[in-house]
Amino acid sequence: MSDELIFADEQDSRAEQQTQIPWKILIVDDDEEVHTITKLALRNFQFDGRPLVFLHSHSAQEGLDMIRKHPDVALCLLDVVMESDHAGLDMVPKIRDELRNTFVRIVLRTGQPGQAPEETIIADYDINDYKEKTELTRGKLHTLLYSCLRSYRDILALERNRQGLERILLASTQLQQKTFVQDFARGILEQISAILAPDEDALYAQCEGVAAHEESGRLTVVAGTGTYQHDIGKAVTDLLPDSAHAFIAGVETGFHAQHLDSGYFCLYRSSELHLSLLYLKGLTARNAMEKHLLEVFCQNALTAFENLSLRTELEDSQREIVFILGDAVEHRSRETGQHLRRVAEISYILAKASGLSQHQAVLIREAAPLHDLGKIAIPDAVLNKPGPLDPDEWAIMQTHAQHGYDMLHQSDKPILCTGAQIALDHHERWDGKGYPNGLAGTDISLAGRITAIADVFDALSSRRCYKDAWSLDQVKALFQKERGAHFDPDLVDLLMERWDEIADIKAQFPDR
Repeated sequence: MSDELIFADEQDSRAEQQTQIPWKILIVDDDEEVHTITKLALRNFQFDGRPLVFLHSHSAQEGLDMIRKHPDVALCLLDVVMESDHAGLDMVPKIRDELRNTFVRIVLRTGQPGQAPEETIIADYDINDYKEKTELTRGKLHTLLYSCLRSYRDILALERNRQGLERILLASTQLQQKTFVQDFARGILEQISAILAPDEDALYAQCEGVAAHEESGRLTVVAGTGTYQHDIGKAVTDLLPDSAHAFIAGVETGFHAQHLDSGYFCLYRSSELHLSLLYLKGLTARNAMEKHLLEVFCQNALTAFENLSLRTELEDSQREIVFILGDAVEHRSRETGQHLRRVAEISYILAKASGLSQHQAVLIREAAPLHDLGKIAIPDAVLNKPGPLDPDEWAIMQTHAQHGYDMLHQSDKPILCTGAQIALDHHERWDGKGYPNGLAGTDISLAGRITAIADVFDALSSRRCYKDAWSLDQVKALFQKERGAHFDPDLVDLLMERWDEIADIKAQFPDR
């Protein structure tokens, strides 16, 4: 974190309130005078600006109950001999093992040192010191308190760092489950609160912020919370304070973070035209540990966000290439409408309705435009013949399914693999009378069965060079007639259930 970090007054007030929380000191001794003398010797003692508060127990069992009730006891001053000659010794493993309290510092005190030799006790018991009661003068008691409380404070700091790291790992895992840039960016904003304030009230935990990404020099909002939730797509320069603009302009490549007067600001610049940005309005870190956690999480999150953005850009390029390939075939067929887009969207609706996951449905939508790719190998005289095809021409036309598969199936890319299967199967029939392989029923891939319905629906309801468009009533009658013959009966039922939604696709993507 930069040395130039500035923290708001709110952080100072929180820290000031925290300093008033007292250190809990538990005295376990059956001699009431020991309790009185210890309190008297430490009556004005403070450590890190925090006073002491004393808890009292007069037996080992009372001591265990007290630690169970107050697990945040910092120091236990424990007598060895109480209800038995080794009651204090027996209490130590119960604190560590039964109560699982490894944080409390334990100092054994004894008035009979011969009964429990120091070397044996230190070696065999998880304690921090072993003292004779006669040697605990006021000065030595103060020294002991400083040593034990400093150790307890540092152990807690290590534990908070460990918990913070766990929260970072958990947040990172949850973020990795998000596959879309906007979801991922919003996830970053949501996880900040979980890392810095998992137990705080909603007012503190729900920070307001924006996540933005720059492509080709345009920095726009991709996710927002609070007052920024409706600003997606807007230019970030219109939303950020003036102090942030100079910061953006001045940074080189890499990760940079800074606390501005208005909140926390960080960015990751991978190149001159690629920048990921995170701004959290009014957010302040309350201590050095939170500053470190915030920076570590944001650095990793923005790096992952950049990688996801690049992957999304690559996938968008693949989708665009798929439509370009499909569109090239459509132009060669002298069809310049939006057949491909409509087939893709209808296929997506049917895929979702059939119970496929979002990922599988999207994959079918993206691959469906490749269903007729093999027509690129069909001669113009056959492809664009205005009238019916003769048997030889029809045989040539039927080869386009195999041609499309042959072009695509060698790729290991999911879109192209799915496209290959769709190209091969979308002219198969449920009754086995289709082509090219005469497959029947569920031997036909689900992607092929879905795209077949989408393709026929749009082809019949659209004008072609060899026919006029059918009415939607005529198309519906055809599907009802061919249910269980040409088409998968279950998919036809889903088509009928969503007929109006699918029919609206034609209005959304009309022919040019």
